[in-house]
Amino acid sequence: MKPIFTFKCCVLLSILFISVPLFAQVGINTTTPNGILDVNSSNTGVVLPRVALTATNVMAPAINPKTGVTNIPAGTVVYNTNNTTNGVNDVYKGIYVWNGTRWINQFPLKHSEIFKQTGHERTRSNQGYKNIDNLVNKTFKAKYSGTYKIELSVNYGGGYVDSNYDINVATQKGNFRLTYESESGTKNKIIPAKAISTDGNTQFYLIWEQHKVVYYETLRAGQEYDFSLKFDQSDSPEFVGNGNSGSGLGYIGYDIPCSVEFTYLGS
Repeated sequence: MKPIFTFKCCVLLSILFISVPLFAQVGINTTTPNGILDVNSSNTGVVLPRVALTATNVMAPAINPKTGVTNIPAGTVVYNTNNTTNGVNDVYKGIYVWNGTRWINQFPLKHSEIFKQTGHERTRSNQGYKNIDNLVNKTFKAKYSGTYKIELSVNYGGGYVDSNYDINVATQKGNFRLTYESESGTKNKIIPAKAISTDGNTQFYLIWEQHKVVYYETLRAGQEYDFSLKFDQSDSPEFVGNGNSGSGLGYIGYDIPCSVEFTYLGS
């Protein structure tokens, strides 16, 4: 006896099939996809949606096709075609992912530049701030907007102790001064430095000390910032000629040059 399929049975079966979730993989240029989506090509790539973002904290112009201009889902990926120079929320050309509140650049931006002293300097006491060669009236141009680390490295050594003094150890001192422009105005940073010299059967001098200091500033893309590094040696009565002549002079950057380095950390 042959089974009889009525119209009602067909409708019921159709509803059952529609109600069951379909689990399948999609392959483009492949019949054996290895994931939920497998795009196969030996000479072409996937072109992401191209949008012109205006800031990392602004969702537009991306939209959610279901809800309109609000609430695009976290994980939305686009290729941004725009560069901005407005501030810390600037965007640059490249791939961005929306994390629910802001766009995240998928390829970290890198920018670093170091300025170094050329040759070493001899310093006199109480002559005021002395220029450090190749680190005065310099200009740094920020490539991106956001936080930059400014790392200052200075090196100072003392001269000869005056043998007329009844001492075996003396300290020669001074102050480095880094002056630089920022978005909030001109900054002056003072870095105290000292070096020890010894007297006796064998005199030891130029026992240099290296000091490193780090500052953080918000800089703006395309903006140029001037900076200068100088040194002022203090009164040195225990040193030859009060630290003002001959072997009593101090040393700056004798073995390791002073330097100022700018490194972009992000928005």
